[in-house]
Amino acid sequence: MNYVTLGKFRLERGLALMLILFAASLPFVTPRVAASDEIEYFSYLPSILLDGDLNFRNQYEYFCKLNPTDCVKSRFQETFLDLKTPTGLQINFGPMGTAVLWLPFYLLAHGFALAAQNLNPAFVANGVSQPYIFAVSVGSVFWGWLGIYLAYRIARNYFDEALALGSALTILFATNAVYYMYVAPAFSHAASLFASALFVYVWWRTRATRARGKLGHWFALGASGGLMTMVREQEGVLFVIPLVEGVALAYHVWRREKTRADLTRWLMGAATMAAGAFLTFLPQLMVYRVLNGNFLPARNVTDKFTWNGNHILDILFSNFHGLFTWTPIILFAVLGLFLLWRKDKLLAAAFLAALATEIYLLGSFSTWFGGAAFGMRRFINCTVLFVVGLAAFADALQTRVPRPILAGAGIFLIVWNLFFIIQFVTGMVPRQQPVDMLEMARNQLFGVPPRLLEIAQRFLTNRGSFYKQ
Repeated sequence: MNYVTLGKFRLERGLALMLILFAASLPFVTPRVAASDEIEYFSYLPSILLDGDLNFRNQYEYFCKLNPTDCVKSRFQETFLDLKTPTGLQINFGPMGTAVLWLPFYLLAHGFALAAQNLNPAFVANGVSQPYIFAVSVGSVFWGWLGIYLAYRIARNYFDEALALGSALTILFATNAVYYMYVAPAFSHAASLFASALFVYVWWRTRATRARGKLGHWFALGASGGLMTMVREQEGVLFVIPLVEGVALAYHVWRREKTRADLTRWLMGAATMAAGAFLTFLPQLMVYRVLNGNFLPARNVTDKFTWNGNHILDILFSNFHGLFTWTPIILFAVLGLFLLWRKDKLLAAAFLAALATEIYLLGSFSTWFGGAAFGMRRFINCTVLFVVGLAAFADALQTRVPRPILAGAGIFLIVWNLFFIIQFVTGMVPRQQPVDMLEMARNQLFGVPPRLLEIAQRFLTNRGSFYKQ
């Protein structure tokens, strides 16, 4: 493993580069809480920490007053102020895990606001002023980068540093992950990227020790899974990964390649994992109870799921945010998961099973297109799978394709994605309708390049104009 020395610190080269990119990219973060989902995730922090309750009405009213017209037009007032939960509180469809991950950054912002509020009224320590918005936005970028690093560490175990690092950075900048880290950081997706990567990393890192019956590592796996599910409930499908491990072990026991004692240890470990997941997820269950009167998410969330998988092809190939049509790099990453079989059969099988389950789940939602999303945003939790898959794909190609060409292809796809983001935020393509992909491609070549200077100036001097469509 290659290292660099920074003063008294000795860092792995991949980590050092990511830290530099993280620091250099902070000026590009857009600190903003405006969309319904963003307000819901954020409101947990001031409501619990400053108000001591789960009544979000004053937070919702604050954000609604910032833009009263949009509050009515977007139906935010109708849904979140006019309606109430069965227990008489304001509705919050979002789970609390994103707020949990934001908490350290939020507390730092509160300390800053307490010290600086007499110097600038924008810094008032009310829990919702600009320091708090900035803090959670930076927090999203931090967690997103940490998730990318964990994915890189898994890939680095199987492939050389250049392939693993290049794949990690390409997946970040050539997919919608970069959009939800920098353009819309107050959504839950950057936290989702990290939490899912953490769960997969813990599972991968502890395979040997858990097989020997180390119950503490099983508990840690369950706790990371509980956090992951608390960020976005759909991420619970990644528990398929240890399930595949158990099925594989049972097969080896049947073939007499493993003993029944091995299977017994796994079952005890799985029970410990479930306990860890339950204890970590328990605060979310209590929040459900207070808000909804039961231990389940709001009916408005559960009713969107149909079990029929009718939209599987849509979520993959539709021009309305389809995974492969909007982010073509993911197609190569998925192909790479099949090639991963040659390196680690269990890892490949577990990742493919998790991705297939995710595809079925998301293809069964009535709101499969994800609203006014940039791309198929609900797949961002699979970023860790895509990083490893892309590294496997590049590794298979490098014997036939020179590395400079592979790097050039990655750079092209990154630029393509960034230009697509520019089209999205400037209104060159619709946000809540299918996109004419031929028109989008023409814009990529002839519409965006002439406007780059103007867009850069707007970004530096009037970034908020991108949100006034």
